[in-house]
Amino acid sequence: MPLRDLSEFHDWVRRESPSKAARSVARTFIAELGDEPWRAPSVPLAELSNQPEYEVRKASLRVSGEAEVHIWYVHAYATGNIDIVAVTNR
Repeated sequence: MPLRDLSEFHDWVRRESPSKAARSVARTFIAELGDEPWRAPSVPLAELSNQPEYEVRKASLRVSGEAEVHIWYVHAYATGNIDIVAVTNR
């Protein structure tokens, strides 16, 4: 599955200046989305999804000794595209 829009990840790094550990956890999760968009620990957000066209998912990722990193993304079923919508660890 193609990861299409990663600009929000880069915006998050500029906006919040997360630690290297938080960036690494987020980057690893995002890189692996291309192979498995439904991967744990992400959960679907039915109220934001439009089945059967696309699904919005949220993942809360643990970072040792820090606040969790939260990632929201959209997976379009027809194309397989994945767009990162938001990233924060606040």
